[in-house]
Amino acid sequence: MHAEVLDDFRSGGGMNREALARQTERYQLVHEWHANGTLVSADDFLWASAALVTSDAPKDLDLASELALMAAELGEKRGFTVQAEAADKLLVAQARPQRYGTQYIFEPVHQRWKLYPVDPLTSDVERRSMGIPSLAELLQNVEELNDALRKDKDE
Repeated sequence: MHAEVLDDFRSGGGMNREALARQTERYQLVHEWHANGTLVSADDFLWASAALVTSDAPKDLDLASELALMAAELGEKRGFTVQAEAADKLLVAQARPQRYGTQYIFEPVHQRWKLYPVDPLTSDVERRSMGIPSLAELLQNVEELNDALRKDKDE
């Protein structure tokens, strides 16, 4: 499953009907594995949560968050990062500021990336504890994305 996920991302994933169908199948599989108790190791929980966090459906994101925390509890620190992404995606879907800063949006009118609004009450210490860079680093990442976009246009 891991290799298929990587292939789908490399091929553009969301723009490809076959890749979207495989994603939907993966979401269903993860829900089945969770219900059947098939997920047991930190690695199982991490990869299952990483598959689900690509979804926009609240039920998938809720389960992604739960599974990511299980991975973290079992010693897989990357679970915290996946949990932060799931939490932010849920907040963005509700048109609320994200907590950690994992979600970027593209503004087609301005042809620029920007960081989706971030809750100012979340500290860089909290971000780092979840494996997320500081707010200053996140904003720098946006500038790098926009620089790369400008370079692509110039070529």
